[in-house]
Amino acid sequence: MRAAAVCAIAFLLALVVAPPVLEASVLLAALHDAAHVLVFAVIGALLCMLAEPRRAGFLALLGLVALFAVGTELAQPYFAGAGSFEVASPGDVARDLLGAVIGGLAWVAVHRRRRRFFVAALALLVAGLAPLAFVGWACAQRFLHPAIIWEADRVTWRVFLDRVTAGTLIRLPGSPYARFTASGDSYAGMAIDEPPPDWRGYETFVVQLANPGRVPIALNVRIDDLPRDTEYEDRFNRERTLAPGAVLQWRIPLADIERGPQDRALDLSHITRVVIFLSPGSRGASFDIGSVRLERAP
Repeated sequence: MRAAAVCAIAFLLALVVAPPVLEASVLLAALHDAAHVLVFAVIGALLCMLAEPRRAGFLALLGLVALFAVGTELAQPYFAGAGSFEVASPGDVARDLLGAVIGGLAWVAVHRRRRRFFVAALALLVAGLAPLAFVGWACAQRFLHPAIIWEADRVTWRVFLDRVTAGTLIRLPGSPYARFTASGDSYAGMAIDEPPPDWRGYETFVVQLANPGRVPIALNVRIDDLPRDTEYEDRFNRERTLAPGAVLQWRIPLADIERGPQDRALDLSHITRVVIFLSPGSRGASFDIGSVRLERAP
């Protein structure tokens, strides 16, 4: 039994160091985080079964788990496969330690028959898996409402933001808008990752925007149907100037978007990313964004 437990721990640690290579996505990233909690919960329980610790022994086991957690993170760059989204992360170390505590509490609850420890383990497990549930809910909402690419007033508004570049994006209290403020001059803006990919059957791409400043701003929309290193000539790009105080629905026909690339048609069945950004030289400028969506013909 002890040999089987040691082998199981070794196998789980190897799986953390070199996990299967899967196509990265928001949901898979959340599953990856949850897996760290679950895997180390099992490791924590197995270590307790091997050592049967008491009092200070639990701290010693937690120290051992910390070594495992840090060691696996440091080893990942050397053993994780090409294309893996596994990179060394302090967040993963924290999730590993949380999982080990859950496993230790569960072992005490079962082995020592102290049921209150089971309640504590369950509460920590729920906390550890809550981000996965949140992302799963966001993905379900996106599946049910494919015409909505992004909305500022949704609880899940940050889930599908690939990144915010050279600036900050904050929710405006009591408003359906979020405000982006540029802190740099180079293509400051926001990227929406994993939009609903199939835009066929819709007629218009619509962005709800406002210029809260006192000077005009130049905003750009970029739409990709290929990986993110797509060249300028091989994607859709459009710029528009917003007057001070302007509030508008920027409407772009999908026929225009399809004709965006120079030498081909944009694949409207496989949209991969939407980027909204200020033209270079806009340091300090702001724009408000409420929603990004698709509309069918009337």
